Amino acid sequence: METFERLFLKGFLSMTWRVIVHGQTYETNQEELKQWVRGGRVLPTDQVFRPDVGWVIASQIPELQSCFPSRVMPPPPFGGMPGSGMAPSPYAASYTPPLPYAPLYGQAGGYLPQPIVLRTPASLGRRLLGSLVDTFISLFFTSLGWLTILIALEASASRSRSSTDGDMLMVGCFLLFLGGFVYLLLNSYLISRSGATIGKKFAGTVILRDDGRYLSFGRALLRELLKGVFGNACFLFNLWLLFDSENQQLYDKAVRANVYKAS
Repeated sequence: METFERLFLKGFLSMTWRVIVHGQTYETNQEELKQWVRGGRVLPTDQVFRPDVGWVIASQIPELQSCFPSRVMPPPPFGGMPGSGMAPSPYAASYTPPLPYAPLYGQAGGYLPQPIVLRTPASLGRRLLGSLVDTFISLFFTSLGWLTILIALEASASRSRSSTDGDMLMVGCFLLFLGGFVYLLLNSYLISRSGATIGKKFAGTVILRDDGRYLSFGRALLRELLKGVFGNACFLFNLWLLFDSENQQLYDKAVRANVYKAS
């Protein structure tokens, strides 16, 4: 079995890092980010989001400091590598590198991936509003079960308990479970189709994966199940996002997603 230290290191290296280059935001992991730094595509002054620290400039991250080139790397005079056959760039004469070396975008290792749209994590108020609306809607789906249970309890309190009361109580519990499960499937479907439940649409928030896409139905279902498990196991789990740098809940981290302000 792997030791705790190795498991922790493996999880840390696989976490999503972000970097802003020329106003565009890209997502990657630590090892690939080091390759971008070595290839000159990320400068020491570029903003990098490290999961356990937040936004800092790249030169302040110990893991990246040894990856920056130590010598001057001037930009190619004709906009391309020598012998590439590229026509002279009209901007070559006026180009001024911002640092002792310039990033070779598109050279020595390929292009950076397509930039993602940097979204703002939803505020606590919006998340709370969406959760409250969803809770009230869930009461509608489970209302028949609650009503049956209350009738069974009232009947058993007004007279000696009978087998009929026990059967009605079991029916009420089944209806309660069925209504909650149907609502769980509905929310998972809505999240996979539009990124938001009814409550989250009302609050103006959306659930997205780390790469900016909607969750699959399976991942959305897993998120809703974990949300119920964490919430029922201990209410204090819901306070996790108060101390998280990206306002993520534990179940959001498990499916690599988060709740953002809808654009």
